[in-house]
Amino acid sequence: MFNRFRKTRHSVDFATARMMQGKGKFSNINTALSQVNLPDYDWVIVTDDDVDLPPRFLDMFIPLCEIMKLKISQPAHRYHSYTSFTFNYRKWNSIARVTRYVEDGPVTAFHRDAMAYLFPFPELRWAWATDILFCHEAHKRNHNVGIVDYTAIEHLKPAGNDYSVREAMTEARAFLARKSLQPDRQELFRSTEILRRIDHNFLNCDIMV
Repeated sequence: MFNRFRKTRHSVDFATARMMQGKGKFSNINTALSQVNLPDYDWVIVTDDDVDLPPRFLDMFIPLCEIMKLKISQPAHRYHSYTSFTFNYRKWNSIARVTRYVEDGPVTAFHRDAMAYLFPFPELRWAWATDILFCHEAHKRNHNVGIVDYTAIEHLKPAGNDYSVREAMTEARAFLARKSLQPDRQELFRSTEILRRIDHNFLNCDIMV
């Protein structure tokens, strides 16, 4: 995984943490990022370890996020990838799109502007529904979130494969209730802007990740 991220023209650093027993994904991410001076970085990319990335992923993904002015983003999924929602599958005739919803995994990118109000992340055991909060906070600030179809990835394992889906859903419902969030599926799963053509010269920019 790290080797794939190193194959880029951008400047990339890695932050890792030992997985703590009984702690959730974003609790461990908070620990890893506590060692980092986040304002030094343009983007923070959170990734699982069971993902297949396309060649030179960052060289295409990050510039397209910049072009679409995305503050939270994800690569689309290939059609045989494991994802919770078909909305996140790659859309043909789309390079990238502004949406109302972005997943919190397996690969999620946070612009430095979004990190300023999202970090530290909620410390839930299973972390379901954190993406609803992330997108809500972005939209409150008129920040774009979206999906990059051009750099589709493959998630190799289904979510909930090694933990209780019932417990995760119970935690998610309680979390949304505490935050007074009532997501509407029809509103979430729609695109508001689609990029269909691009001059590849626009993809040449240097980013700290």
